[in-house]
Amino acid sequence: MPANNSVKQNTATDLSITKFAKRSFLLISSSVIRLAVQLIIIFLFSRQLSVTDYGMYQSVWLYLNVISIIALFGLPSLILSSSSLNIRLWIKQNSSLFIGIALLVNFIPIFYVLFATTEYDFKIKLLVILLSIIQNFSILAETIAIKNKKEKLVLVSNLIFSIGYLIGHLAILYSTYSLQLILLAIIAMFLIKAILLGLLGIPHQPNKPAVVATALGKQWFYLGLYDVISVLFKWLDKWVILFFISITQFAVYFNGSYEIPIFGLMLSAVGNIMLVDLSTQNNNAALKVKTLFQNSSLLLAAIVFPSFCFLFFYSHEFFTLIFSTKYTDAIPVFVISIFVLPLRITNFTAALQVYHRNDLIVKGAVLDLCIAIVLMLTLYPILQMRGLALAFVLSTYIQAAYYLWHTAKLINKEIGYFFPFQKLFFLLLFSAAISGGCYYLFSYFTHPINMIAGIAVCTILILLLLIYQYKLRNEDAMAAS
Repeated sequence: MPANNSVKQNTATDLSITKFAKRSFLLISSSVIRLAVQLIIIFLFSRQLSVTDYGMYQSVWLYLNVISIIALFGLPSLILSSSSLNIRLWIKQNSSLFIGIALLVNFIPIFYVLFATTEYDFKIKLLVILLSIIQNFSILAETIAIKNKKEKLVLVSNLIFSIGYLIGHLAILYSTYSLQLILLAIIAMFLIKAILLGLLGIPHQPNKPAVVATALGKQWFYLGLYDVISVLFKWLDKWVILFFISITQFAVYFNGSYEIPIFGLMLSAVGNIMLVDLSTQNNNAALKVKTLFQNSSLLLAAIVFPSFCFLFFYSHEFFTLIFSTKYTDAIPVFVISIFVLPLRITNFTAALQVYHRNDLIVKGAVLDLCIAIVLMLTLYPILQMRGLALAFVLSTYIQAAYYLWHTAKLINKEIGYFFPFQKLFFLLLFSAAISGGCYYLFSYFTHPINMIAGIAVCTILILLLLIYQYKLRNEDAMAAS
């Protein structure tokens, strides 16, 4: 009988891993489509537009990303990590407070765009505000679809969105370029996506008994505060360049510090699944934290580590291919910025968030921001724009260590119990050795043959690492049974 229980347990664990990988693959595929479109647009816009026009276009996204996070104020994270019924009940019981906060967090960024920005005329300001509102509805609809495990619908909606997004950009770029027309096209695509997800991704919820945690509002506040601090941290260096230097230097620094979206998008997809799984399972907290941290970190490391090594060795070739030689001054910033990529392998706050320690998450965000500001003030006079990039990389590593340490305390285990440092170090070392060796071997070839060979090696390495992990899991499952 114990043997049968062991077999069932291992089968369930293997199934959980399989489902985790499948759901992650669907969301990652959705992210890859969006990434491909973004890279195509960046590739074409950086070449076709003047540095000033390109800087204006990218500055819109700076405002949109900040406005979106402030206006949503942690609601997507709360939806993923808490009971939907409890959230609705809390809002019903605290309707006046909810409406007041919603109006406040939306009014502040709208007021700022209307009266504090000087880069745009009034029509552009109104379009930016309208776009931010529709984008937020789209984000909420997608979050609810993920909560309801409708990853296929998310993939389809993002495919439709990305096709329309790309066609709109190309049509406007090669006819009569206008930032106003670009914003109208983006608004139309976000509206279509929000309607599609809203109609199909939010099923009727049957009445179920709900017990609203007394601290739900408090946890919501912490999540919102964390999101706001995080987005301010993410864009602080770019705000400094935009406000105190010039729009052209902003364009150069933006490209140099541009974190290739695929890694953030993959992390977001896997992190969302971690939150959903952690919030719906109740047995053996330490084991489920260990399982999800190992599954997510090893899965993403197989993709991120070879990619990081490729970008490090081929930084000059890759950067000039994407952004053209107009932005070569940004390459040193790019080389420093990519050192944050090895951290993009798991959601370091997932366990803290699900177990309602959002106070620690906020403290980590404040710590991150404070350290970044101190390092910026220290390093910028020495290294200029490179110092800004280095400050943010160093502070991010400190923040990740802070979250891992508190997660270990939460489950009463050592960090090494749930986070596979040795395996990850081996994957990084192996990827660096293969990528570095191939780089010097292919250096005898001319460009772009050497880079094409490097891409091929990186792709093969990713596939081999993924296959190797899959085989190890199968062997472990068979041995345990």
